[in-house]
Amino acid sequence: MHVSGIHRQLMASGVSCAFLDTSQIRSRLRFATTLVPYLAGGWTLHLHTNGHNRNSWLLALLCGIVGRGMDGCILTLHSGMMPNYVSTGPRWRRKLAGFVCRLYSRVLCVGPELRDAAQWLGTPAERTEIAPACLAVGNPCVALDAQLLAWIERRHPVVSATLFFRPEYGFESLLEGVTQLRRRHPALGCLVMGGGEQYEQAVKRVRDAGLENDVLLLGDVDHDTCLSLISRSQLFIRSTLEDGDSISVREALALGVPVVASRVGSRPPGTILFHAGDVADMLAKVELAWAAEPGEAPAEAASMSRILEIYEEACVSA
Repeated sequence: MHVSGIHRQLMASGVSCAFLDTSQIRSRLRFATTLVPYLAGGWTLHLHTNGHNRNSWLLALLCGIVGRGMDGCILTLHSGMMPNYVSTGPRWRRKLAGFVCRLYSRVLCVGPELRDAAQWLGTPAERTEIAPACLAVGNPCVALDAQLLAWIERRHPVVSATLFFRPEYGFESLLEGVTQLRRRHPALGCLVMGGGEQYEQAVKRVRDAGLENDVLLLGDVDHDTCLSLISRSQLFIRSTLEDGDSISVREALALGVPVVASRVGSRPPGTILFHAGDVADMLAKVELAWAAEPGEAPAEAASMSRILEIYEEACVSA
């Protein structure tokens, strides 16, 4: 959604912007040749990647090499697992990541931990910058399924969450928390949006816990539907064990929904934090969130004017 928001706002501002989805181009050679037409066209290359596995850095290496011939070359690192990945394991990780970062005229990081890691790798401080997730939340107004609406109306409170079904997203902690919360709030329901390779295991886990009527795993939904569902909830929970700068946390706060999130990655002001993996602490913070007065919605995380300034600076230095 970060990339989608930037793309949408650039196009609305009249700035030419081509979006290349690397997941749809399996061959590195094909991807490199796809970039060639942009080399002489006065384009700025801006790669968004996680930085927490080998393929991410190999892609960044390829783009960094190709991008040296373009009018500006920018890297954004997103994953909260990146600092641990580059600081542990074989020496080649650090060497590769450090070399790659130095190929770029600017390295943007979604949080301070990633910025510190990039500088630890040898990226000059003047070429690193914190750029939180781009936020563009309007008034979500979509027609929801009648059965889903009826389910929401029968539940109070409603808890919402977005995640990818992988271990670092803490679904087990979320499910255990919901199980315990229902003992205090029998009408509580939980909406979970997102997919992933462990989705079917999650469905089985919910069924085995006897919560299939109380925890709805909705899979991947479109962005407007996701925002609409979050806005109808009384609480948003982010139970990740590792994180970067979660845009869904910012979106929930902007919609006026209280947020309880694990103390990892970068969290905006107004987020109520708990120790990652500590279900008891999470439950205590949930009750605190429901008892607290509503906070102010956060300001937009990253203004498009700053993004445009970064592009202009990259072109000048190219």
